[in-house]
Amino acid sequence: MKILIATENHVKVDACRSAFENYFDNVEIEVVHAPSEVPEMPKNDEISQGTRNRIKNLKKYARENNIKVDYYVAVESGIDNYFDSWMITSVAGIENDEGLKSYSTSPSYPIPEAYVDSIIEEGLGVVMDRIFADDDSGHSKGGIGFLTHGKITRRQLLYESFMMALIRIINDNW
Repeated sequence: MKILIATENHVKVDACRSAFENYFDNVEIEVVHAPSEVPEMPKNDEISQGTRNRIKNLKKYARENNIKVDYYVAVESGIDNYFDSWMITSVAGIENDEGLKSYSTSPSYPIPEAYVDSIIEEGLGVVMDRIFADDDSGHSKGGIGFLTHGKITRRQLLYESFMMALIRIINDNW
């Protein structure tokens, strides 16, 4: 099975591979830079639009390079306003060339209001690394790891979003 994924982030690729390998054998993932065409830190509907745009650009890449693909996959993370609170969420998308499309989200987690403007201006990764650096070297295990006291990782959140998006794919006979 050949998958094109619109990310160079190894955590996202690993989460995608793990989810697909639950249901498919011989999973081959090719990493492709596919622009989201949304701001670096997407807000609200820009998150899902970024995922759709990345998949659109993956399909264009495959056509232009004559690559046969089983699934196009993308995930976009951003900041969304739910329940009068800003949350970080990821939207995963999976499509094929036959019109099958499935999208889902990761669990979302709240962001303290004091950091919202910085996250929107600088990006989540930059702000999280600054706030949650593990040591003087500046290395970080990520905000969600700190916020959950090491109980949940970013990879887990992304894995869950891919697993939920796979529901339609693995049950296409409905």
